Amino acid sequence: MAEIIRIEDLDFAYAGKPVLQQISFTVTAGEAMVVLGPSGIGKSTILRLIAGLLEPSSGTVSVSSSSDSGVNTRLVFQQPRLFPWMSVRKNLYFALRAAKVPQDEWDQRVEPLMEQVGLMAELDSATSSLSIGMAQRVALVRSLVCQPGVLLLDEPFSALDPKRRKQLQQDLLKLVEFTGVSVVMVTHDIDEALGIGDTILVLDGQPASVVCHLRTNEQEKKKAREQIEKHLLL
Repeated sequence: MAEIIRIEDLDFAYAGKPVLQQISFTVTAGEAMVVLGPSGIGKSTILRLIAGLLEPSSGTVSVSSSSDSGVNTRLVFQQPRLFPWMSVRKNLYFALRAAKVPQDEWDQRVEPLMEQVGLMAELDSATSSLSIGMAQRVALVRSLVCQPGVLLLDEPFSALDPKRRKQLQQDLLKLVEFTGVSVVMVTHDIDEALGIGDTILVLDGQPASVVCHLRTNEQEKKKAREQIEKHLLL
């Protein structure tokens, strides 16, 4: 599989304080990688470095697009960040307009994704009428209508109760399978990491470094959990 992300010997410091040290990993086309570690260790910083919102202190961050659209990355935050004065449909159209997608393609991009998350009936609803879980589904769709090569997820389900969180995880997996997008997701929840990730990158220490990099297929999940728990007390 083609490499979509390559990070080599990455160091990052904030206000002179080292945050990340000698981070190296790759993500291939269609792979979902979860970055796991304690709160505040620098997991979200890795997403911002991949998105180009931050520059490394040293080392390299390379992102290639696997999409014909040429859109490299889209970042989904802990809060949906929808425009409250717009309907669901207009929020999605706004993203497409900003990405300069031809208008005659908008509905054919929006509707299949909204179908995947069961929200076709809410397209013309006010965003203020949505539950937090529904709003986060719309945020996921908004990030994918532009057909990015990489979807970056910064603990997007952390505000949800366990039942809704599980449902959103399933919706995410459906969207990933439907679109073929590569994923880098941040969490500090081991079950979420094992449920979503094809691979898990475990960070620990100050500054943070990679303590293990695990595969999570069905045969390896029990072993992966044992390795994670050996390294981390989350």
